[in-house]
Amino acid sequence: MTRPFIVIGGGPGGACAAALLAGQGAPVIVFEKDQFPRHHVGESLQPATFTMLDQHLGLGPTLAAQGFARKYGAVYVWGENREPWTVLFDQRLEQDLPRLDEAGLLGGGYEHAWQVERARFDEILLNAAAQRGADVRFGDEVESVIFEGERAVGVRLRSGERLDAEAVIDASGQRGVIGKQLDLRRVVDDMRCVATYAYYDGMPGVPGPLSRHVQWVVSIDDGWCWFIPVSPTRTSVGVVSRQKGLMALDDFERALREAGFVLDGATRVPGPGQDGLRFARDWSFTSSRFAGPGWWLVGDAACFVDPILSGGVDFAIRSGFRSALAALRVNAGDDEELAAAEAYDEQFRREYKASLRLARYWYGNNRTVGGLFWEAHREIPPHAALTPLRAFVYLTTGRYAAERHLRVFQEWQEKKMFRQLGVDAEALRRARAAER
Repeated sequence: MTRPFIVIGGGPGGACAAALLAGQGAPVIVFEKDQFPRHHVGESLQPATFTMLDQHLGLGPTLAAQGFARKYGAVYVWGENREPWTVLFDQRLEQDLPRLDEAGLLGGGYEHAWQVERARFDEILLNAAAQRGADVRFGDEVESVIFEGERAVGVRLRSGERLDAEAVIDASGQRGVIGKQLDLRRVVDDMRCVATYAYYDGMPGVPGPLSRHVQWVVSIDDGWCWFIPVSPTRTSVGVVSRQKGLMALDDFERALREAGFVLDGATRVPGPGQDGLRFARDWSFTSSRFAGPGWWLVGDAACFVDPILSGGVDFAIRSGFRSALAALRVNAGDDEELAAAEAYDEQFRREYKASLRLARYWYGNNRTVGGLFWEAHREIPPHAALTPLRAFVYLTTGRYAAERHLRVFQEWQEKKMFRQLGVDAEALRRARAAER
């Protein structure tokens, strides 16, 4: 193999794809148009994200040592019933929480994720790809992908330079290089929102031991608000609404107070926007295809679901790893390559649709919390003995999808080993069938 794999974008999805490819000895070039570290929204992550990063890249200890804010779950206030309800990652914590103080929570060994400063988190992932041998090029922007027929064979940079590629992984975020070039993107018309957000120092969290160790989500008349601690003192707060224009500071802080967030005594952190406010268009969208001959779409380059379930980075990392596994099969024969692309598309689309259904159900004004849990339960296999609440946790923390991904990774490793040992694939298939 002389031509490199080219990854467009060095965010979490692109970094993970590049790291896995480079770790398998493949030549990889990552084109990232920005300089790192750089700001990015999307700080509240799920436990499955860290499971995959540790399994594939061994980053568990590195990430645990960063001092990111712990996240034991989420507290929601939603709909007409204004009583908070809590979703916790660790089932033991559901029973123990009433008798814990904050020290007992932090020292109890309960399962948790982290709420991260994305500039530092993303840099760690991209550094991991570089350490494994990926050639990371900052400041070079991919303008378009070069096709021969339907196959991606290279990229053209903004400078005009052309580079040939073994295959192309598009992790360019909502810029979506391939999606726009091939007109693949489809906006979900009923899920068009705009997020206004900022950072504050000195905001208190929810009452009780969970305090600043959970994500806090509250519905308001015009949408919903998030509260995400990203350090011991700093908090990301935002308002997601369907208004078309940019939100003024007075309206923004009025919405936060309506949600019950305490601004008295807090200090707004200066930002690049007016009054320190930042804006993001959170329109949900999908793509008519997620993969094709010699190309794959990863993370937000493929699809975006309303951020209510905080699954964006989880989606990106999982699809980054999966795209790399599929890309490693480009020279395994046309049939195997096609099967890998189809499997990638099918699994990604199934997960996207499940998240979209839950988001739509969530926004239904006449839906109850119990009904939301049952909706999640429908997505879990019938043999899984889970209550509707635990099914909701299992699905929305990414565990279900991560376990499916790790099974695919294990099967790929077995196939690679059997090829190296000269094991006959048909004989292996017959042996597995006999075991069943």
